Amino acid sequence: MPSRPRLQDRLFTILTTLGAAAIFVAGMSRGNTRVAVLGAVFFLGYGVLHAVTRRLTPAARMLSGSEADHAERLAQFRATRTAGQVALGLAAVGLALELAVQWPPALWVSGTALLVVAVFVAALWFFGRRAHAGRG
Repeated sequence: MPSRPRLQDRLFTILTTLGAAAIFVAGMSRGNTRVAVLGAVFFLGYGVLHAVTRRLTPAARMLSGSEADHAERLAQFRATRTAGQVALGLAAVGLALELAVQWPPALWVSGTALLVVAVFVAALWFFGRRAHAGRG
C-alpha cells in the first residue's frame, strides 16, 4: 500500500510538469510570452504545492482530504459548510445591492471570492484545532 501514494505523487508531478510545458509551448507558439510564463509557473507552482502538502501533517491532510482521519474529514466538512454559508450570504447581499441601487458587480465579485476562500482557510484552521484538541 505505501507504494500507491508515491506512484500517485509521481504521476501528479509528471502531469503538472507536462501541463506546464504544454502551456509554455502553446503560449510561445502564439507569441504570447506572458501567458506562456504565467501558465507554466501556475502549473509548476500547483505541482510543488501538492508535493509539499503531501509531506506535511494534519493541516495539509485536511486540505487535500487524503489520508485524513475521521476528525480531520469532519473539520474539512465543517469548514466547507461554513464557507458555503458565507458564500450564499454574500450572494444574497450582492443580489439585494443589485436590485436596490443598481450596484455593478465588478470588483466586489472578486473580493467576495477571496473572502470565501479566506473564510474556508480560517474555518479549516479553527475546526482543525478543535479536532486535534479533542483527541489529546
